[in-house]
Amino acid sequence: MRIDGQQPVQRKYDTNKLYQQPPVKPPSFAKDELYISNEAKVLHENAQLNIREKKLLEIKKRIDAGEYQINAQEIAKKISQFYSN
Repeated sequence: MRIDGQQPVQRKYDTNKLYQQPPVKPPSFAKDELYISNEAKVLHENAQLNIREKKLLEIKKRIDAGEYQINAQEIAKKISQFYSN
């Protein structure tokens, strides 16, 4: 007796294998990397201290050093300009 190919019973078992789904692997994600250039760091630091804050720090330093002089005429002129407009 010679057996060639698949027998009818064996083909039934093979069709069951078609309906079975292989186990699903969770997707593997690559790690994200972030690089911040030195120029971007400097820009960030400058954005943190805006122009007004920088001016205030400069004035505070001059006051502490005793170099800050108040010009009363300039202050009066600015006040009058503010209220006249």
